[in-house]
Amino acid sequence: MKIIIAPAKVMKTKYSKIEQTELLFLKKTKQLHNYLKRYSINELHDNMKISFKMAETVYNYYHDSYDSTPAIYCYQGTVLKQLNLSSYQNEDFDYLDKYLNIMSAYYGILKYNTGITPYRLDMIMKFDLNLYDFWQKDVDKYFKDEDYLISLASKEFTKMINHPNLINIDFVENKAGKLVRNSMYIKQARGKMLDIMVKNKIVSLEELKKITFDDYYYDHNLSTNDNYIFIRDAIKQYKKL
Repeated sequence: MKIIIAPAKVMKTKYSKIEQTELLFLKKTKQLHNYLKRYSINELHDNMKISFKMAETVYNYYHDSYDSTPAIYCYQGTVLKQLNLSSYQNEDFDYLDKYLNIMSAYYGILKYNTGITPYRLDMIMKFDLNLYDFWQKDVDKYFKDEDYLISLASKEFTKMINHPNLINIDFVENKAGKLVRNSMYIKQARGKMLDIMVKNKIVSLEELKKITFDDYYYDHNLSTNDNYIFIRDAIKQYKKL
């Protein structure tokens, strides 16, 4: 079993006592690094559809040196903000080490404590390089012996994985009989579910189906073998992060 999450656009270098591990695909990342260094600020602005200020920051990512930070602390997105890492014990980090992987367009696959530096790269950015093809063989080989994968990632990063037992976790709200999806609530729910899995050491699909939080519960009738739907009523107003 592996749990898959997506990275975050916002990143930050920060000190952590966690021992860092090496990149799983250092040579491939070096290839991408050298490829991206060719682009000017203007070209990064055009291809990445970002502001010139952000393009300058990204340009510096690929030309300057930065201290590495464990991935789980470097990414500053909504999903990982749901993890109360300061309260985690050794057994919680052992669970992350054994079961969690973070998918990345730049690094391929990360463990929670892989040392990384800031970057900006999505799977769907318009370069003359297909990143799905670039990572496909490495990703397939890495996961080939897993019995199943649980995806708490977006479609963009779940698409990196070609596995016969890939289970997507979907969070929906029932609004007057209509199923709706709110992107912020989904990100928040993904992080909270991961936190629950860590703290309760969830290692089976049956245990996963029993998880409830914020009024979400597993809906057997709406779910399929490869898409588990957790649903709640949309009557209550939940505060956005």
